Amino acid sequence: MQRFRLPLEDGLYLEGEVRLPPGAGPAPVVLLSHGFRGHKDWAFWPEVSGRLAESGFYTVSFNFSRIAARSSAGITERGAAEAATLSRELDDLQEVLRSLQDGRLPLAERADPARLAILGHSRAGGGNIVFAAEHPEVQALVVWNGGSPPARTSADGYAELTLPEQVQQQDQLQNKARFDLENALSSLSAAVLIIQGDQDRDSLLQQNARFREQAPQHRYYSVKGADHTFNTADPYEGSTAELNEAVAVTLEFLHEQLG
Repeated sequence: MQRFRLPLEDGLYLEGEVRLPPGAGPAPVVLLSHGFRGHKDWAFWPEVSGRLAESGFYTVSFNFSRIAARSSAGITERGAAEAATLSRELDDLQEVLRSLQDGRLPLAERADPARLAILGHSRAGGGNIVFAAEHPEVQALVVWNGGSPPARTSADGYAELTLPEQVQQQDQLQNKARFDLENALSSLSAAVLIIQGDQDRDSLLQQNARFREQAPQHRYYSVKGADHTFNTADPYEGSTAELNEAVAVTLEFLHEQLG
């Protein structure tokens, strides 16, 4: 495992890790995006990253810049809130992809950026749908329990929302067309696998049903008995049958798409 740190223009940064597969030649790449309440070391991510690498992929995991914002001394409350928007999440992933393409990630000679997949969980799964729609170089997309995040609205009074909620709502409203996940998914030419736990929250199950209806050309897989985190917890207590199932289906798909 090799660590990296990518400085950003506003003083924040992206911290991440590269895990290498066995062998010596360039390997297909998988970029991993954690959920809104998670981070690269949250619960199952270190194990999943390791399993992907062992299976033959140059695997990149990283923290979105909102993680750095939590401990950065010079950032304002509004700056921290803006770092937590979906727009910023997409910018962060763009920076990781650019660094990969420019050969700035560790042991770049072991990566084959022409064979590229992205995998996201929860809100990042939804964001990755948008990202793949905007980046044709993404050949394969895997979404784990992903979609639009739960959010309070301003129906009962905008002032009652916290500043982060206000900023995120503004971002959603200003990018309503861009963040239309069903439309973005329908337009995707990349190979797509959407894995959904059937015991997840109702809003995501309903969105998954809309995905299936509006974009039937993609692959969908339901993990029976699985909640939003495939029945794992943080602190991590080890894998579960549900997580193992999601990983196995993911690996089969990625090997099929990327070789």
